Amino acid sequence: MERAQKIIGSALFLVSLLILAGCNRTSAAAAPTPDAPPLPAAAAVVKRPQLPAVMPERLQIPSIKLDIPVVELGWSTKKDNSGAIFSDWDVAEYAAGWHKNSAKLNEPGNIVLSGHNNIYGAVFRELDQLRRGDAITVQAGTQNLKYVVHDVLIVPEKYASLEQRKQNASWIGQFEDDRLTLVSCWPRDDNTHRIIVVAFPQG
Repeated sequence: MERAQKIIGSALFLVSLLILAGCNRTSAAAAPTPDAPPLPAAAAVVKRPQLPAVMPERLQIPSIKLDIPVVELGWSTKKDNSGAIFSDWDVAEYAAGWHKNSAKLNEPGNIVLSGHNNIYGAVFRELDQLRRGDAITVQAGTQNLKYVVHDVLIVPEKYASLEQRKQNASWIGQFEDDRLTLVSCWPRDDNTHRIIVVAFPQG
């Protein structure tokens, strides 16, 4: 049942094409489109101790002085002005949102957290200050899982092609390796792009 939920959630997310809860929709002039980044590369699977799979409860990133709670995020079915039905992620306010179709702690896969960049606490406002090698801690109860930033990507979204937006969405898809992905909108005063931070377990 849980596997089916994750597959359905991934499909719904691709339909929404990264219309994230962490993004406040505003208008802006079209931004130039850089070359598309390569698709996410698989990393070696890290063997964790055999502990129960649990959702993350707290996110800490010392380099940007971030220490925030993590709440579970699902999705809702909505209708646009034309009556067309679409799915969109629910909103996490003053917290990071854990996408419930992504991996949990202590299971292999991609743990996905999204957050606002300019409203409701703007918890992910400083993601663009992260650099490769920065430390990230994800907590659940007494567990502290350590990650290290590997990539910080800024990709066009609002004025991007459908293919580009699908590629953007692939970064928060299912993976067999163990990774953490943080996603928000960018720049700080608008939402024309997405910022994607990929981190791998500390070796």
